[in-house]
Amino acid sequence: MSVRSRLALGAVPLAFAAGSLAERAWLLRAPHGIAPDLAQPLPVATAWHGYGIAGLAILVATVFAAAAGLVAAVRAIGPDAGPRDAALVAIVAAAALAAAGTWPVVFSSDVYAYAAYGSLALAGHDPYAAVPASVHGPFIDAARIQWSGPFPPCVYGPLFVALARTGVALLQPAGVAATLAGFRFAAGIAFVAGIALLDAVLRGLPPARRFGLVCAYGLNPVALWTVAEGHNDAFLMLAAFAAALPALRGGRFAGAFALGLSPLLKGAGLGLAALAALDASAFRRPGRRTTWAGLAAGTALAAVLCLPPLRPALATLGAHGRYAPSVSVQGLLGLAPALVLAALAALCGLDRLRRRRPAGFAWLGIAALLALPNPYPWYAPWLLPAALAAGAAPAGIALWAATICSVVRYLPDVAGSLDPSTARLAALLAAAPLLWALLEFAGPASARKKALAQP
Repeated sequence: MSVRSRLALGAVPLAFAAGSLAERAWLLRAPHGIAPDLAQPLPVATAWHGYGIAGLAILVATVFAAAAGLVAAVRAIGPDAGPRDAALVAIVAAAALAAAGTWPVVFSSDVYAYAAYGSLALAGHDPYAAVPASVHGPFIDAARIQWSGPFPPCVYGPLFVALARTGVALLQPAGVAATLAGFRFAAGIAFVAGIALLDAVLRGLPPARRFGLVCAYGLNPVALWTVAEGHNDAFLMLAAFAAALPALRGGRFAGAFALGLSPLLKGAGLGLAALAALDASAFRRPGRRTTWAGLAAGTALAAVLCLPPLRPALATLGAHGRYAPSVSVQGLLGLAPALVLAALAALCGLDRLRRRRPAGFAWLGIAALLALPNPYPWYAPWLLPAALAAGAAPAGIALWAATICSVVRYLPDVAGSLDPSTARLAALLAAAPLLWALLEFAGPASARKKALAQP
């Protein structure tokens, strides 16, 4: 691969660096009303109305520019990719995360919640229960400011709470801002390490295909942005890729067992375990019974360890949570039509898998997005494996594109409220790749037959 080819991947970090400069210039004209938000340890654009929408537009433009640059670079580099070029992807991803980390604002408050949960656990309080008003602390009070009152109880696994507790214990002497930066840095390290593990998992593939798949995951701009915000999905994916390695080297039970334990970090691990079970079943992998046994044992142990502490949080969410679909197919078409489309996509996926076609995984990912009331951008990392499994099949491309379009889900939060026409437009943009996949499949009989022939 030539030096010029290597530089082509630099479009991704350069897009984030340019976006950071544009965002900083935008903040120079910040209205006085958002001064309290800008004074927080990590400013989060929340209910900034029209001014906030302009700031989000910079992120949307950055993400789409980075995605376009990535696609062009992979097309140019792919045919000449070598077996060691995936290391370049990890380096470029680290540069992109560093550039994203220089942005003066973020669009999600989740990292504040992580630090609050760690602080509660460190002080002997239950992070899964509602926090009494009498309980204070720098991280707890900072999270309350972000949520304008009580922040949601923890819904993550006890392993993540233990990690958050350790992070707060190590970093709290440096202050809230430094602790939040530490959480974000740790997420970046986990993501880059996950790229290296994914490359190892794909080692048996031809270099060009392996390089393309690693780029599609490791340089996905929305995944990079959410990792830079500090979202804990990076830790989940690191655990999933780490679990895949022993499974590929003969330790099928150990790898499957470890993957089954992934809900100890986050509940989305159940979806990854289900995909592994379907993969073993549909493609009749060697030792599939051992894989099923490992997954079942790991998932059962995770349930035993997760459900008791999670019970208060689930009860609180059931009693006080509200169902509010936004920027989704549910928000666009309504609950019933969205669930019907999700069911059709799921049936399509299962049928593909029955016929041993890897595009079935992408259809299952599409079904998940169709069923979700709020497809947040930080879901992208754990949806990407389903897209990668489908390769160049239209469903895989559509699912990958949907992760890019999910960046518009920040819109309701940054604006504070949306008029119905703007909400419909945002939902249509977010859902466009999914609806395209459905329309492509439901086209004329000749087109449908061609689609069924895809891998």
